[in-house]
Amino acid sequence: MDLTLVVQLEKKIDQLLARKQALEEECQQLLSDRDRLLQERERFVNELDRILAKLDGLDQEVS
Repeated sequence: MDLTLVVQLEKKIDQLLARKQALEEECQQLLSDRDRLLQERERFVNELDRILAKLDGLDQEVS
């Protein structure tokens, strides 16, 4: 077997491993971003519910 083929194969494997590592890091970042956005959404929903409850209370006082 030609040594250049082995060297080329090794380079390709190294590239694949580096790409895999980069994708794993990107995946972790995306999961972190998702968690942060879900927490932000939860806070927003809670605040909106609180405001709507206040408005509902005002509506009942007026009626």
